[in-house]
Amino acid sequence: MKNLSRILTIICPILFSFSAIAQSNFSFQKKISLKGSGGWDYMLLDSQKSRLFVSHDDRVHVIDLNSYKETKTIKNLHGAHHIEIAPTFNKLFISNGDNNTVTVYNYSSLDSITTIAVGNENPDPMCYDDFSKKLYVFCDNNKSVIIDPKNNKITGSIALGGAPDFAFSNHKGFIYNNLEGSDETIIIDVKQQKVIKRFPLPKGAAPTGLALDDQNKRLFAICRGINKMVVLDSEKGTMIMQFPIGGNDDGIHFDKDRKLIFCSAGAGKVIVIKQLSKDNYVVSKQFNTHFGAKTMEYNKSKNELYFSAADRVKNSDKLSPDNFGVYVFKITDK
Repeated sequence: MKNLSRILTIICPILFSFSAIAQSNFSFQKKISLKGSGGWDYMLLDSQKSRLFVSHDDRVHVIDLNSYKETKTIKNLHGAHHIEIAPTFNKLFISNGDNNTVTVYNYSSLDSITTIAVGNENPDPMCYDDFSKKLYVFCDNNKSVIIDPKNNKITGSIALGGAPDFAFSNHKGFIYNNLEGSDETIIIDVKQQKVIKRFPLPKGAAPTGLALDDQNKRLFAICRGINKMVVLDSEKGTMIMQFPIGGNDDGIHFDKDRKLIFCSAGAGKVIVIKQLSKDNYVVSKQFNTHFGAKTMEYNKSKNELYFSAADRVKNSDKLSPDNFGVYVFKITDK
C-alpha cells in the first residue's frame, strides 16, 4: 500500500497536468483583407478601444475589432516598423526604418502632429514607459533614443551593446529588451538610463520576441537563430528550460490566467507551451496559421489571436499585391 500511495502521489499531479493541457482549442475565424504591397512588421492592440494597428511598409492599417473592418489607413510612411501609444499624452508613434524617423499622431483623431528625426539610427521597436513618462526607441545602431512625448523632443540615449529587437516596460522602472545582435536579454533602469543587467543566451540565439511572467519572475525569449524558446529567471538570468519551436520565430505572448505561452513562427505555425509551475513547462499544442505569419497579437478580452501575412506569387519570393491581411484565430476552452 505504501508503494501504491507513492505511485499515486507521483502520477496524479501528472494526470492533472495533462488534463489541464488539453483545455484550449484554436480555430481560424476569418481573414481581414488589407490593400497595399511590401513587407510587414509589428502590430499593436488597444483592447480598451478595440483597435488593432498593423504595420505594412508605407502604411499602418487601423482595424475596428468590433466590425473586423479597416477604419483608417495611416499613409506616407517609410518602412513602418513599430507602433506605440503614449496614453498620458494622447499620442501615437510610428517608427520608420527607411528614413530614420518617428512620426507622431494625435491618438484620438489619428491626425499627424510632427516627424522626429533620430539620426542615422534605423529605428525599430519602441516602448512607452509610464514610470518615466518617456518613449524609448530601439535602433539598429546599438542604442535606444529617448523621446519626451510631451514636447516630441529627444532627451537622451542609452548604449545597448548590440542591435535590439523587441522591448517592453514593466512600468515599475525597468525595460526588458532582447539584443538580437549580441545574443542577450537586457534590463534597463529608466532612472539611471542605463543597462543594469545582461543575461547571456545560447550562441547564435538571435533573440526576437520577449514576454514576462512577473509573478513568478520568469522571462520567455524567442530565439530565432536556434528556433527555440528559452525560459529565464528574470532576476538572475539563469536559463531554466529550452523548447524547440517553429522556424523564423518572432512573436510571443503569455496568458497568465490560462498559463499558456504562444510562440508564432514565419513557417506558418504556433507552438503553445503550458506552464505547469514556474520551472516546469510542456508543449501542449501546435496549430497552423499562414506562411509568413511571424507577427502576432493577443486579445485577451475577445479570446483572439491575430497574425499578419501575405501570399507570395507562385514559384517566386515576390509578395502578391493587395493580398496582405490579418488572420483571426479564436481560443475556446473545453
